[in-house]
Amino acid sequence: MSQDNSSPRDAFWKEHFFGDTFSDLDAAAEEDGPSHPQDFTKEGLDAKEVVLCLSKSIVSLVSSVDGVPLFGCTGTVVNHVGSETWILTSATLIRKPGTDHDAYNEDEVKIEVLLDNKRSTTGCLAMCNMQYNIAVVTVDLQFGLPIVAFNDLPECYSMLGRSVIAVGRDSKSQVLMVRHGNMIRKRSKLDCSELLLCTCPVSKTFIGGLVMDFERRIIGITFFGEDTTPVVPIEIVSRCLKHFKKFRKIKLPCLCIWGHAVHSVELRSLEILCLNFPELSYGIGIVVDQISGVSSENFGGIEAGDIICSIDGVVMRSVAQLTAMLLDMLFAMKSQKTMVLQAVMRRPRDNSKFVAQLNIWENCSVKCSNSFCNRWPLL
Repeated sequence: MSQDNSSPRDAFWKEHFFGDTFSDLDAAAEEDGPSHPQDFTKEGLDAKEVVLCLSKSIVSLVSSVDGVPLFGCTGTVVNHVGSETWILTSATLIRKPGTDHDAYNEDEVKIEVLLDNKRSTTGCLAMCNMQYNIAVVTVDLQFGLPIVAFNDLPECYSMLGRSVIAVGRDSKSQVLMVRHGNMIRKRSKLDCSELLLCTCPVSKTFIGGLVMDFERRIIGITFFGEDTTPVVPIEIVSRCLKHFKKFRKIKLPCLCIWGHAVHSVELRSLEILCLNFPELSYGIGIVVDQISGVSSENFGGIEAGDIICSIDGVVMRSVAQLTAMLLDMLFAMKSQKTMVLQAVMRRPRDNSKFVAQLNIWENCSVKCSNSFCNRWPLL
């Protein structure tokens, strides 16, 4: 198609989505249709069979401001509430260009929702959370679009390498797309310690779509990276949706501790840890990287380098698990009082063990302004 005959959406799509992840050959192939060399491998064929059961629930979304295209990505139908159908996607859909945490309001952005059957409808921004980079777009009730249920994964599931599938819908052709890869036990370079990583070679149109395994377990929501694909874990996403349904917002826990899972530590460092604390060899623990300077009395004497082994008797294996626990606590909390948790700690510096009292509250006031927030790269 010549440039003169291209629509604004086609020109936007070519400029922002082609050539940034795949080679020029891959980009040209994707422009003609969203097929990919992976599609013709055995895993690629198996992946297609897995995602077909969800195809009606996977949509494409395109945002624009004052008639100028802003972003295009994937969404998933997650609920029917009253006269509305909820579509989960990434907050990148409505992020203001050149900013980290600023997003357009509902009345500033137009959202087009492209369905599986070539129909399109207008969506409304109902929720945007830049902390976890997720958003909810609502459309008029669509009973023909089945909802996708989100369930917690088995214990230690995210620690295991396995084959996975990223699912997207092309906003140009509206065709379902699939890329397969593997979950990897590695720390994300992004400033969000809850993220998982996989090797699915996605383009930006996959952002906001699902990552699932070949047994149809949903692992999380896709973002975008240069070398690996970051994934927001499903246990966090499901709780954010639960909060939004009840409170019309997400109650964010304020812990003021930043850390990473022990199982993501390099082997040479992990060996030293396990010599002094053998129980850590089973992937137990969260290493404290930094502590916010809000108030030292909230940390129970915890220092950077300490390891959180359990909280209120629950063994800690990932930061996402801890965040999900805190979101559950805020969901059940009937007042704004501070929650006090008991953390069992290990201190590698002197090989000591101790118990710390942690104060947790909702991040809704200025006293939390210096606490850590997830930050995502600009697109």
